[in-house]
Amino acid sequence: MAGCGRDDGHGTTATTTTSPLNGVRKSIDEPDQAPEHNPLLPFPESSLRHDTYNGVTLDLTALPENELAEIDADRFDDMLGRALDIWTAEERRGIWIKVPTSQAHLIAPAARIGFDFQHAEPGYCVLTKWIPKETESRLPNGPTHQVGIGALVIHPLTGKMLAVQERTGPAAKRKLWKMPTGLTDPGEDISHAAVRELQEETGLECVFDHIVCFRQSHGGLFGRSDMFFVCLCRLAPKYEERLNNGGEVELLPQEEEILMADWIDMEDYASQNVWRESPLYKEMNRAMLRAAKKGITYASTAEGSDDDDREGKSHGFVAKNLPVGFRPGSNTIYVSSKL
Repeated sequence: MAGCGRDDGHGTTATTTTSPLNGVRKSIDEPDQAPEHNPLLPFPESSLRHDTYNGVTLDLTALPENELAEIDADRFDDMLGRALDIWTAEERRGIWIKVPTSQAHLIAPAARIGFDFQHAEPGYCVLTKWIPKETESRLPNGPTHQVGIGALVIHPLTGKMLAVQERTGPAAKRKLWKMPTGLTDPGEDISHAAVRELQEETGLECVFDHIVCFRQSHGGLFGRSDMFFVCLCRLAPKYEERLNNGGEVELLPQEEEILMADWIDMEDYASQNVWRESPLYKEMNRAMLRAAKKGITYASTAEGSDDDDREGKSHGFVAKNLPVGFRPGSNTIYVSSKL
């Protein structure tokens, strides 16, 4: 998160995954050298972090527990008021406060002087305040999207697709056969989430191949938007060896969530009433059928040709995990398998 500014998608501004609040690593928005600590501030230097947008983060979770326990609401109101006067005089812009759940009583005094919620996670919440009165706040919004995956797996001999029926939820109400699906965990790549969900829901070990298509929707839980990625995955080599020796691929449905798992014809899957009544899902299913046409040709193993492209084979987005370069760490980029 940044003191101001919004992510331009090229990694030149901070995002919620590289926040000075999460303590995982130094964020791209933190200056190489923090300004000299103002001794008049009522908070210790260890609890303060500056960013390249001229903002400040007050991380109350960085205070020793015995010191934090001594700060009641009245004292915090006084301390935060004095700090704001100093930050205003220093022409700071965005102010962030990370408040642990155990000190939730400190939220009220912050709210009284203009702080509001930015986001909350188990164990803490984050409040923000934009100091400049002459400009509109440039602080980024809290998380706006959740990211989900659907895992498309094709049986290498029969060409049938892996499908599950859930025990609860809207799909269970309709007795709908669907792909194994789920949400990404914080800090988890889409490709890893697809493999994990397959393991959890069906017991299968698989390898991510490529993204077939993706869908964006709005108006979900608490107004969140949703990005859903259909990921083509292939069975681990051990299963193909087993099949070639006359064995079967054993499915182990997750007992708590999955009622049953099976291999079904893709045409039967796509012809379910719920899908047939939805132009959106008819388009998604068409993309899946193209990906599985005439037995799957995987992007990671196919040589590729113009004929393959015309037949709808081996096209999508493959994952490449690459070093960022100008800072530590790596990111996963998904690029067309035809490029």
